Amino acid sequence: MNYEQLLYVTELANHQTLQETADFLHISKSGLSQSISQLESELGVQLFKRSHQGTVLTSKGQELLPYIKSMMSANMNLIQQAGRLGKIQSIHTIKLAYANTFLKPMLTEFLKLYNGNATLVIKRKSSSEIIEQVRHKELDAGFIAIDRKHQEQLNGLNFIKVHDGHISLITSDRNPLLKLEKITKQDLVKQKFALFNDPYNDQLFEHLQFICGPLETIARLDDSWAMYTVINQLDAVCLARDWQARHSTDKRFTTLPKINLSNIINDRFSLGWVINPDTHLD
Repeated sequence: MNYEQLLYVTELANHQTLQETADFLHISKSGLSQSISQLESELGVQLFKRSHQGTVLTSKGQELLPYIKSMMSANMNLIQQAGRLGKIQSIHTIKLAYANTFLKPMLTEFLKLYNGNATLVIKRKSSSEIIEQVRHKELDAGFIAIDRKHQEQLNGLNFIKVHDGHISLITSDRNPLLKLEKITKQDLVKQKFALFNDPYNDQLFEHLQFICGPLETIARLDDSWAMYTVINQLDAVCLARDWQARHSTDKRFTTLPKINLSNIINDRFSLGWVINPDTHLD
């Protein structure tokens, strides 16, 4: 039993498919499966039940998962404490936050750059919360989405733009909207909306209701897996930024059809890093 095997179990329990977990961990699917099987053999317990629908924890796996997470935490605490006691390297903490579902690209880049001399604290917050906490130095930096209407919130801060994007309407592949050449306000009124929890998205949705009239909302969610499930099973639609769809941790969400709404609303925004000029980051 080793730390990597414990990590693989927790991530597979989270993603519930071997391929998605392997992609997230940057290892082969066969290597992941073999490592899990070796751990199950060593423990004498089947941790996962595999089927065409996915890979889920067995009842015994669910019972053991808290102990596995506890062992991982103890291992990390041991390494960090040994580093502090040995004074081998100067370890400092970097506090970052990301808006909505932008964790995957940010974390992927961090893993490429990581050199062992920093402890990373990552939190998910709204763009407006990130801006204020960077301003008051409660965060070192944040990855946000912002439109032209809210640019004044960045006054006094540095904004490093990464991407110019747009808002799309995400649907299931069965939605009749996909057969239309152009979406109208009347078409949107007939839809059931599921929204990501984000103040900027809320303001955009309020503006859309000002244009179209009352729109039915059936769910407010933080997780892309949950959003995919609601869209796919209840034929809901979702307002989402192009990066949310493209870089979602749930690959199924990235495959959902996208409809352009630029003929109805101003759908443009920018993505990037917001940093306090008094904070010094390499």
